Amino acid sequence: MKKKQLILLFLLVLTAVISRSQNRTISGRIIDSASQQALSGVSIVPAGSTTGTQTDSDGRFQLTVPPGISSLLITMTNYQSLRIALDQFVEGSPLTISLTRAATEMEQVIVVGYGTQRKKDLTGAVSTISAEDVGGRQTVQVSEALQGAVAGVSVTRGSGAPGASANILVRGITTLGTNSPLIIVDGIPVSSIDNVNPNDVASLTVLKDAASAAIYGSRGAAGVILITTKRAKSGQAQMEYTYEYGVQRPTRLPEFVNGPDYMRYFNEQQTNDGATAGSYPQAFIDNFADSNRLNPDQFPFANTNWQELLMERNLAPRQRHDLVFTMGTGKLKTKASMGYTSAGSFFDQQKFDRYQVRINNDLQVMDNLLVSLDMGYRRVYQENPISNPFYEARVMPSIYDDFYSDGRYALSKDGRNPVAQLREGGSDEAYLNQLTGRLSLQYRPLKGLTLTALVAPTLDFNKGKRFSKRIDFTNPDGTPSSLSNIPRTILTETRQESTSITGQLLADYSTEFGEGHSLGVLGGYEELYFSDENTMASRSGFALTDFPYLNAGSQEFRDNSGTASENALRSFFGRLQYNYKNKYYLQGNLRYDQSSRFAAQYRDALFPSIAAGWTISEEGFMQSVNWLSFLKLRASYGSVGNERIGNYPYQSLIAFSNALFYQNGVVVPLNGGAQQVYAVENISWETTKTTNIGLDASFFSNRLSVSADYYQKKTRDILLSLDIPLFIGFDKPSQNAGTMEVKGWELETSWRDKVGKLRYTIGFNLSDSKSKILDMRGTQILGAQSTFEGSEFNEWFGYRSNGLYQTIEDTVGSPRLNNNVTAGDVRYEDVNKDGRITPDDRVLLGGSLPRYLYGATIRLEYNRFDFGLVVQGVGKRNSRLNEDLVRPFAEAFGNVPNDIVGKFWSRNNSAEQNMAARYPRLSTRSLGNNYEMSDFWLINGAYFRMKNITLGYTIPLPARNGNTGKTCRVYFSANDVWTISNFPRYADPESNSYSYPIVTTMMVGATIRL
Repeated sequence: MKKKQLILLFLLVLTAVISRSQNRTISGRIIDSASQQALSGVSIVPAGSTTGTQTDSDGRFQLTVPPGISSLLITMTNYQSLRIALDQFVEGSPLTISLTRAATEMEQVIVVGYGTQRKKDLTGAVSTISAEDVGGRQTVQVSEALQGAVAGVSVTRGSGAPGASANILVRGITTLGTNSPLIIVDGIPVSSIDNVNPNDVASLTVLKDAASAAIYGSRGAAGVILITTKRAKSGQAQMEYTYEYGVQRPTRLPEFVNGPDYMRYFNEQQTNDGATAGSYPQAFIDNFADSNRLNPDQFPFANTNWQELLMERNLAPRQRHDLVFTMGTGKLKTKASMGYTSAGSFFDQQKFDRYQVRINNDLQVMDNLLVSLDMGYRRVYQENPISNPFYEARVMPSIYDDFYSDGRYALSKDGRNPVAQLREGGSDEAYLNQLTGRLSLQYRPLKGLTLTALVAPTLDFNKGKRFSKRIDFTNPDGTPSSLSNIPRTILTETRQESTSITGQLLADYSTEFGEGHSLGVLGGYEELYFSDENTMASRSGFALTDFPYLNAGSQEFRDNSGTASENALRSFFGRLQYNYKNKYYLQGNLRYDQSSRFAAQYRDALFPSIAAGWTISEEGFMQSVNWLSFLKLRASYGSVGNERIGNYPYQSLIAFSNALFYQNGVVVPLNGGAQQVYAVENISWETTKTTNIGLDASFFSNRLSVSADYYQKKTRDILLSLDIPLFIGFDKPSQNAGTMEVKGWELETSWRDKVGKLRYTIGFNLSDSKSKILDMRGTQILGAQSTFEGSEFNEWFGYRSNGLYQTIEDTVGSPRLNNNVTAGDVRYEDVNKDGRITPDDRVLLGGSLPRYLYGATIRLEYNRFDFGLVVQGVGKRNSRLNEDLVRPFAEAFGNVPNDIVGKFWSRNNSAEQNMAARYPRLSTRSLGNNYEMSDFWLINGAYFRMKNITLGYTIPLPARNGNTGKTCRVYFSANDVWTISNFPRYADPESNSYSYPIVTTMMVGATIRL
C-alpha cells in the first residue's frame, strides 16, 4: 500500500512539472480606460521576449506563452505602458485590460513658484526642460547645458577652463547692476545653478514674465529658474552607475609668427615710428638659425612656440562617476546619489575636482502626513596657476628663450619666463565645501487642502590658498641673475564661512464647485537669513618656497583683514487661480517683502501681477476643427523687484585705514576711520513692470506644438551714482534714478511622432530682445561699452572709421586724433564737423549683446538605439575682434598674431595691396589712434554651433523572473563639435581675449541599471 502511495505521489509531481514546462495559451481584450472603447493594434509581448502579438479591430488578442514567463508588457502609442503579471490570466477565460492615455505635452505637470500646474493651465510665460535635456548634454555644469535649450534664455561663455561657469540672462538685461536670475532648487534659493549635479536634475523650469515670477517679489526681476531634483517613486528598487571618460581639445587657437619674422616686423614698426633702422640687422635675421644652433645660450634670441610649450598635453582629460540608489515602498522612498567629476587642463597646474552627495527621503508617516528629509554635501577643489598662462604665452614673442641648453630656465624677457612662471610660480587653490539640509512636512487635514512647513539651512565652509613663489634666475654663464618674476614669495590664505536659512509656511487649497468651476488658493510666509564672515592673512619673504604655511614667512611682511555681513528678508505672498470649464483662466499673485537692506521706513514693497488665459480650442465652435488639438491665448501684467544692491547702502559707513603720522621725530602708523560715501536714507527697490502676450497651440493630435510670446519690460528706480556738490566732501552716493526698457519676443516649437519603430522629436526655439536706456538723470557710463540715455545697455561706443590713410598727402588737412597719425593709420570721421577728431566725435556703434538666439534639438529612438543632436547659435551680434588676434606688440614688445600677416598696410606693399589691407600699419606711436574703440574692429559675431551629438545603444542584461529592467547603455557623445562664424579662422566666437580656449569634448560612457 505504501508503495502505491509513493508511485501516485511521483506521478502527481511529474504531472505538475510537465504542465509547468508546457506552453500556455491566454486571451484577453484591451480597452481605453476613459471611453471603454476597444483598442486595436496594441502590442502584447512576453517580458524578456522580442516577439508577441497585437489586438484585432475589436481589441481582442490570443497569445501562446512559453514556460518561464511571469509577466506581459503591453504598449501602444499615446498610451502608458503596462506590465501585467501572468498569474492574473485564467486559461479559457479572457481578461479585460484597461490602458490609460499618456499625458500629452499640454497635460504635463510643470513646477511653478511654490507649487505645480498643468502646462495647459499656465497663464504666464514659462518654459521647462526635462532631465534628459539637462543630463543628456554631458556637461560638467548645469549652466552650460542651458545653452540653446530655452527661448529667451541667453547663456554666454568666455572660457572653457576646468569648472568654468557660464553667464545666464533671462529675457535680456533688466538693470544696470546684477542681472543673473534667481535660482531655486527644491524650493530653496541657492547662490549658483552649478551647485547642482546635472544628473540629479529631474526638471528645470524658467519663469520669464512678471505673472509667473511675481510670487518671488523683490528677487524676481531678472527671472527665476526652478530646479527639482530626482526623487524615488513607490515600487522602485534600482541601482544605477554611470562612468564617463572624455578628452578635450581647443576648438581654435590664435597663432603667432616665428622668431625671424617677428624681428622683421619689429624692425618695420620701429622705422614706421621714425627710427633710421631697426634693432635687428638683416644679416642677423638671415643667419638666425645657424647662430642659434651654434651658440644656443650665448645667442640671445630663440624661436620658441610659447603656447605649444605651455600646453603640455594636446588633449585635456575629463571623467565622471555617478552612483544612484533608489528604493521606494509604500511608506518610505529614498533616492541617494553620489557623484565625482574631474576635469583636467592642458597643463598640470590647473584642475577641477567635484564630489557631490544628495539623499532625498520621503516618509509617509500617516495617510495625510508626508515628511521629506533631504541632505546634500558638495566639495570642490580647484587649482589655477598664479598668472594667466595663455596671456603670457600669447604676449611673449618667440625670440625669447625658454631653457638654456643644460635645462635651466632661461631669463626670457627680464625674468618673465612663461614656462617658469607656470611650473614654478606657485598655485592658487580653492577648497569649497557646502552642506545643505531640507526638512518639509506636508499635512492634508481635508480634501484639497495641503499645509506645508519647511526649514532649510545651507552652510558654506570655503578656504583659499594663493602661494606666489619668487623664481631666481641665472645668467647663461651660470652666474646668479638679479632678475626675478616677483620681488618676494608671498602666501595669502582666506577663510569664508556663510550660513543661509530658509523657512516657509504654505497653505494650498484647490476645489471644484458648481458646473465646471475650479479654484486654487495659495498663501505663504517666508523668511530668509544670510550671514557671512571672511578672514584673510598673508606673509611674504619665505626662505623655503616649498613650504606654503604662514609661520614660514617673515614676521616683518605680514597682513591680515576680516569682514562680515548679514541680511534678511521677510515675505508674505499669495496666489489665486480660477478657471471655468478649462476654457477661461484668471490668476493673480501678490507678494509683500521686507528687506533689511533698506531703512525701516523704506523696506516694505508690494509686488502684484495678474494674468488671464482663453483656451479657444475648448469652445463649441472649434470642435469640428480636427487638425487643431489645442489653442490658448495668454496675457499678463505685473511687477517684480530687485533688492541686490549691497548691504545697508542707506547707512553712513565708516571706512578704516592706516595712516602715517610724524610724532616726536618718528613716523608712526595709526588706525583711523572716516565716512567716504554720502548716505541716502530713502534708497529703495528697483522695480520692473512686465507686459506679456502669448499663445500656446498644438496641432495634428498634439504632434506639433507651438508657443510664442511678445513682452515689454520697464525697470524704474535703477541705482545710479549721481553727482553731488563737491563742497560736501563725500563720494557719489547711489540713488534710485534710472529707467530702462526691454522689448522682445520668443518662439518655441516641437514635433513628436512615431514611424514604425522609429520615435522622433524635433524642437526649435528662437528669441530676440533689445534694451534701451530711457533716463539716467544726465549721468553717463562711458567706455568702449557705454550706457547713457538713448543707448542700449553696454552698447559699443566709439569712432566711425573710414578705412586707412593710403598716403601722407591724404592726412594733410584731414581731421586727426593726434599728430602721429599718418599713412597706414585708421581714418576717423569728423562727426561734429569741427575740423578735429576728439572724444566728442564718438557715437553709438550698435549693441554688444547677442541677438536672435536660437537652438534646435533632434532626438531619435529606434529599437535599442538612441541618437541626439543639439545645435545652438546667435543670428546677430556686434563683436569686437580679440586683441590676441589682431593687435601686435602688446606691452610695446609683445607678439605678432599670424592673422594679420599679409593683411596690414605696409610701405613694402604695392598701392593695390595697401588698398585691400584689413589692418593698420605696424606702429607703437599710433596705438592710441589705431586701436581706439571704433567700428573698424567690429564684425558680425553671428555663429552656428553643433553643440552636442550623442549616439547610444542599450543592451538588456540577463533577466530573472521576467524582470527586464536591467540594462547597460553605452554611448558616445561630443560637445562643441563644429562651428561656422565670421571670425578669423584662429578665433572661437565665444572666447575672450587671452583666455583659456573654448574646447571640443569627446566622451564615451556607460550607464548600468540593475
